[in-house]
Amino acid sequence: MSSGALLLPLLAAFGYACGAIAVKRSLGAGAPGSLVNIGCNVVMALFFQILWFFPGRMPGPLLLMEPVACGILFFIGQLCTFRALASGDVSIAVPMLGLKVLLVALFSVFLIGKSLPASWWIASVFASAGVALISYSPGGSHRRLAATIGWSFAAAAVFALTDVLVQYWVPGIGYTRFAPVMFGTMGAATVMHLPALFKGGFCQDARCPAPALSWLTAGALLLGIQSLGMYSAIGLYGSAAMTNILYGSRSLWSVLLVWVPGSLVGSLPERGSRGAVMGRRLAGALMLFAAMALVLR
Repeated sequence: MSSGALLLPLLAAFGYACGAIAVKRSLGAGAPGSLVNIGCNVVMALFFQILWFFPGRMPGPLLLMEPVACGILFFIGQLCTFRALASGDVSIAVPMLGLKVLLVALFSVFLIGKSLPASWWIASVFASAGVALISYSPGGSHRRLAATIGWSFAAAAVFALTDVLVQYWVPGIGYTRFAPVMFGTMGAATVMHLPALFKGGFCQDARCPAPALSWLTAGALLLGIQSLGMYSAIGLYGSAAMTNILYGSRSLWSVLLVWVPGSLVGSLPERGSRGAVMGRRLAGALMLFAAMALVLR
């Protein structure tokens, strides 16, 4: 296996966990949810336009509909992700997003006819147990917990579908043309959705305090770079399942970065969680990671 196929998703996973913490910090410091969504999506779309400078040929109008469809799906997944981060703890939302790896496997079976090894069914049991450990929160806000889990699962499902379609469609167009059209569409959808974001109550105040803007800038840059790395791994090496197995390590990083060196980024809400709660979350993240290792075999 190419070193690029391994390193790109692993580095992207670490970048995602760091970016998610920065985004959560920006929201906690007063950044409007709509501004976070817009900033991250626009930066991400701009990063992918770099690929126009690489060799490739422009596909016909019919083939262009494929990256456009993936761009719209990715935009929907982003909305769900930011709703999840705004609803609850990073150490719940990001590990839940780790379920994407198993959803990619299932979509690969039912949509493009990939076979599912027996070890992957065992992995699904590990993942389910991990999700149960992460989700269990005695005495907490069950409504907020349910919202975080619901939005995270929706994001995982939409992103999983997107990844499988990218793997399936990229060979017919070429990655250096597919990706910039896909993420350009996502950026355009963000701008078109701008009035609805402000009118719908997702943003009550468009002003953003300076500390929140600093965290938002860091989060947007990290999420943009990690997306370029992750989708380059899928587009260049052609294995959505393998990429997502390695990328799923973000669930472990999200817990460790909050629990161990969280003081480096200030006081996140989950830093005050009882040791038993964070211990369960770490155990759940490790079980999700074990599930990914089984799929990797």
